[in-house]
Parts: sequence; C-alpha cells; structure tokens
Amino acid sequence: MLPLRRLTGRRATRPAGSPPRPWLTWVVGATASGAMALRMFVPTITGLADDGSSHRLTCPLGLVPHKTAGSPFFDFLVLRWNRGDPTVGCPDFPTSERWFLEAAQTLTSWFGLPGALDLRILALWWCLLAGTAVGALFALLRTTLPRRAMASLALFAILADSVFVDYAASMNVQLAAMSGVLIASLGVILVFSHAKRLIPGCLLFTFGGVLAIGAEPGNAVLVLPFLAVLAIIRVPWPAVTGRWACRLIPGICALVLTAVSLTVYVGEDARLEDARAYNQAFLGILAHSSDPRKDSEDLGLPATFSAYAGQSWWAHPTAREHPTWITHSRSISTTSIRTYLLRHPGQALDLVSRSAKDLLSFRPAQTGTYPREAETPPRSADCRWCVASMIGQVFAPRALAALLLYLSVCGLLAAVFVRALPKRHPAWKFGAAAGFLTALTTVSFASATLSDPLESTKAVIVPAFTASLIPAMFFCLWCVSNQQPLTLVPEPIATSPLPAPQPRDGELAASSPRRRADT
Repeated sequence: MLPLRRLTGRRATRPAGSPPRPWLTWVVGATASGAMALRMFVPTITGLADDGSSHRLTCPLGLVPHKTAGSPFFDFLVLRWNRGDPTVGCPDFPTSERWFLEAAQTLTSWFGLPGALDLRILALWWCLLAGTAVGALFALLRTTLPRRAMASLALFAILADSVFVDYAASMNVQLAAMSGVLIASLGVILVFSHAKRLIPGCLLFTFGGVLAIGAEPGNAVLVLPFLAVLAIIRVPWPAVTGRWACRLIPGICALVLTAVSLTVYVGEDARLEDARAYNQAFLGILAHSSDPRKDSEDLGLPATFSAYAGQSWWAHPTAREHPTWITHSRSISTTSIRTYLLRHPGQALDLVSRSAKDLLSFRPAQTGTYPREAETPPRSADCRWCVASMIGQVFAPRALAALLLYLSVCGLLAAVFVRALPKRHPAWKFGAAAGFLTALTTVSFASATLSDPLESTKAVIVPAFTASLIPAMFFCLWCVSNQQPLTLVPEPIATSPLPAPQPRDGELAASSPRRRADT
C-alpha cells in the first residue's frame, strides 16, 4: 500500500506535542511514587497525631491505639493500632475512609506487620496515588517534554507538601476526601480529552466523587459541583437511541453521587450532630460574641447560659449539666444555628473570617506529626516541604479578602478560557478542571464554616487542597494554549522538468551555419 503522502501529495502535521512513549509515562509515575516514599519515610515517617476524634473511625472496627508511655493524643503519631475488646454503642458515622482502613487491616496482616493496623499502609497508598496522578498528567499533557516535566513537577510539589502528606498517615477522613478530589480532577481531564475516553473518564470522575462526598457528612454538599460537571457531559451510547441517549451514563453517575450524598447526610449519629451544634453555639458564636447574654437569648437559651461560652461538649462543666438543659436543648440544632447566622450577618462574617484564617493555617495547632521513636519534642510539626504554610502566613492578616480575591480571579479566568476556546481544544480540559476545582473550593469552604469549631482546621483542608491544585491546572492550560489541532497542510508534488522541444528537420537545416554556407 502506498503511503498517504504519495497518493494525495499532502502530509499530516502533528500537534505541537506528540503523545509520550508508554514506557516513559511508566518511568515518570514510578519515579514520582519512589520520590514520595523517600519524602514520607526518610529519615522517619510523619503523619498527624490523634486529637481524640478517631473514636468514630476505630470503634466500629474494634481498634485501639498501641499503648505507649504518655498520652496517645496530640503529642505523638501512633502508627500501630491493636485489636481491642468488642465495643457496643459505637456512633454511626458513614465515611468512605472506612474502606481505606479495612484495606489497610488486610495488608497489615499480609505484610506481617505487628498490630491489627499500621498507618504506614495508608502512607503507601498516598505514594501510589501521587505517582499515578503525576504519570497520568504527564501522559495527558500533549506538549513539549520540558513543559510536561515542569507540569508534573508542579503537581508533585503540591502533593508532597507537609500539610497534605501529614493527613495520609493519620486516623482522619481527610485522606479519603483528598484522594477523591485528585481522582475526580483527573477524571475531568480525561472526559474532555478524547471521545474514546468519555466512559472511562465518567467512571473515574464518579469514583472520585464517591470518595470525596462520602468522606464525612459535612461533605454531602460537595455533590453540587459534581452534578454541574455531569450536566455538560454527553456520552454517546450505541445501544440506546433517542434524544436523551447521550445523557444516560452521566445521569446514572449523577444518581449514584446523589445517593451517596443523601446516605452520609442522613446516616450520621444524632449524638455527633448534637455535639457539633452545641460546639458551634458555645465555641463558634458565644465565645467570640461581644454580648454573650444577648446572643444566648437570640439562640433560644437563657441568658445565664452565656457563662458556659468557650466550653465544648466534652468539657466540664458544660451547659448540659445545668438543671434546665433538657428543656432548652431543642433550641440548639444545625437548623437553629443557620437561622441565627442569617439573622446576624455580623456574626456570620466573623465566623467566615475565622474559617479563612484556619484555611491559611493549613494544619491543626498543637498537634504532633512525628512518632515517639523519632525522639522529637512533643507536638513537633514536620516542615520538610511546607510551601503552602509559608504562602498562607503571608496572606493570613487579610485571610478572607485574599481568599475571596483568589477564588474570584480563578473563577473568572476559568470561565474566560472555557468560553473562548473550542471544546475540543487541547487546553479546554484543563480550563474545565480549573473551573471544577474553583467551584469545589467555594462550596467546601462554605460547608466548612459550619463545621465543629474543635475541628475547624481539619474541616478546611479539603478546600485548601482543591485551591492548591488550581494553579497546576492553569499552568497545564498555558502549556497547551498555543497548540493547534491536527490539520492537513498541502505540499507541492515533486515533478521532473520537461525535456526541451526538438526542432524539425527543416528548422534544423535552416538554423545550421555550415549548411547555409554550402548552399
């Protein structure tokens, strides 16, 4: 068969960047995983010490922290968890983090590690996920090799930051939430990269949504940005015909995510919900009020209850010990807190401002990150690579204004690029991913402002993670912004020169000088 160039006289020109070779993608992903393992395990592993909230995760699994000298809370990271006595009355706390813990239990026994669960298994998962994400971005970014390398390095630098790495080896739900966000972002890029990747991209996007939305009840509202992305996806299905055939698969994915959102929202134990509402009232509102007695009455409580401002649900003494608490306990609920904030915009603004400061602080204060074997002082924080924390300290004095400006600029840029570029332009998928992450940051931050004040910094780690990924998406967009789609460029057909015309016999005789002289 003759090549196309000889048949048509036209040559096919490839885009500015050609697809990387498969072996190079595997090398990049394996290198990223190995580098992340070195960063996390050398010279010693880092994580996040238990702050007492792990009971809702470990109680259903029957796990207790390994006994060490001193308190197992706040000071040092506890890596080993043993099988405890069967417990009853565990609070219902639906979370996708349980899948990670159950898998870690199985792998702990397979590897022969001491105890029933070793948190180093969760750290290995983060290493594998980071390597997969970096390798996938390297493969999906069709540009020159130096730009691919810089974009992959930027993503690795974000995933290797101490703020996010510490949540990998810890008894917190943030590992499932961050894993889901990262997987869903790759799913968005995959969906809008090629028509053949629509179904795999939808499945990957949905799986990431299940992990992120199902991480904790407070993340139920994150279903809104996921549904917005699924609303613009069209997946042709040959087996189904009709006007709505291309919406069948996105519709099924939307139903799955909605079901997960409703499950985690209504499945939380009433005791945990009451404790969160109590802490929001006495720690989040009354403790920062200029007139606690008046605000106590506005919340539907007696003015004398203002004496318990700043006391948490588990402190002593608390308002729950007051003789009239049973009568007034119904006044404190999630609905009443939201109604109070709507009627008091000043208190709501102060609450949002404090949440913005917590977001820029990135990690819980007075919580250790090193195990006791590291021989570090209690509650020491790891800072081998903490760029996010340094940036947050710069903008901390004007946290709310900086956050609103950042989200506004990112949302505007994403909207401009998505509207200006054709949908199949190589840069469009990164603009869509940046817009999705911006919307996810906004919604998750709004949800985090109503979280338990005792876990305010942990609650904003999801919007902090999504906000950190946005610049990487814009950098990838810039890398392929000048790339052109596949075109056919005409090329002139090479031809041999025609021979010179030969004169006839009469013309040859007349033009010969010798013959003219003879005549």
